[in-house]
Amino acid sequence: MSKKKDEKVIQTIIGTETVIEGKITLPTSLRVDGRIIGEIECSGDVYIGKDAYVEPKIKAKNVVIAGEVNGDIETTEKIQIESKGKLTGSATSRGIIIDDGGIFNGNSVILDTDEKGKKKKAEKVAD
Repeated sequence: MSKKKDEKVIQTIIGTETVIEGKITLPTSLRVDGRIIGEIECSGDVYIGKDAYVEPKIKAKNVVIAGEVNGDIETTEKIQIESKGKLTGSATSRGIIIDDGGIFNGNSVILDTDEKGKKKKAEKVAD
């Protein structure tokens, strides 16, 4: 029951002077203010701070980018690129929000939600 609450709580913060090389896996949300060279796999949200840099892969519920990501992002919900944020790579999600000034260079795949799928099935062409 408390799993959903834990996903929203940021229990891990990577500080500005910290550099991590390797894979990070965690059941809660993550804030990155330093550098990560490796894969992030997170059940909650990932927030990339304004001076942060991450590569090559992020898997999470939501990803908010205020810094720089170079690589692939896969979310179950949304990706948001803030005004100073930059994403170079591929994005797979249910939606992408790019604030004015945000940069996205790469490919994106927007996944259908269940509701959209039902609407497509319900539509018929008249004879």
